[in-house]
Amino acid sequence: MSFFTRCKEVLDDGDLESKFSGFEALFDDFRSDKLGFEDEIIEPLISPSYAKFAQIYEMKELKKQKSADKNAAFLHSIAHIEYSAIDIALDACYRFRGLPKEYYFDWLEVAGDEIRHFKMIDEQLQKTGYKYGDLSVHNGLFIALQKTQGSLLNRMAVLPRFMEANGLDANLFMMEKIKTDASKNWLTNTLKIIHHEEIDHVKKGDKWFKFACKEQGVDPNSWINIVLKHYPNAFSTKRELDEAHRIMAGFSTDELEAMKKLQLDKEKL
Repeated sequence: MSFFTRCKEVLDDGDLESKFSGFEALFDDFRSDKLGFEDEIIEPLISPSYAKFAQIYEMKELKKQKSADKNAAFLHSIAHIEYSAIDIALDACYRFRGLPKEYYFDWLEVAGDEIRHFKMIDEQLQKTGYKYGDLSVHNGLFIALQKTQGSLLNRMAVLPRFMEANGLDANLFMMEKIKTDASKNWLTNTLKIIHHEEIDHVKKGDKWFKFACKEQGVDPNSWINIVLKHYPNAFSTKRELDEAHRIMAGFSTDELEAMKKLQLDKEKL
């Protein structure tokens, strides 16, 4: 069976146990060179795999939904980000063809990390009496996949290099916020693991963004403009940038300065 067919099967699977075991088998067969890379028709993104078990709202509508348990809602929101990240990595493998084998290994490795992250959060979520899918979720990351499904350059610019890099900032902010709360030590430790490993995910996105730039003759310094093309209100958050780890992941100091300038300019509007 083709590598791409197997990726699509795991990507579309909405049963957690089956999805995760299917991924392990896929990665094992990939590493053992048991899969061919025959090209096939690439199917458009229609619906996320979590639509099979969760109620979906647009981002602005989800904010109106209330949960009786704020702790469960908080954990559920993190679980949703991690679950979505699994499918983001799998779709990167499925959708873009004719790339070096290293590219597919990188994103399978990311998918494996994201499954582990999801399980860590879901374990704590279940202690609240809820499981992933019991509460409503947003489709923001899936829409980003749809917007960038026709271009490796755009996908790498928007998903890992913009959205996941923003996650580095958010993660650092969250850890700082709860560091004095002893009851949240388990969460701090979990977030540290996720943060550390997602630096590498952003770095992989940076590598393949620059690969696509070279292949297409695009200046990598146009990254901010590529993001703004898809998200005109990008870079408007007031959250402090995780500059040290962004640099570790491939960002330049010029890019960081340009992002901070955009933040200030948008604040003045």
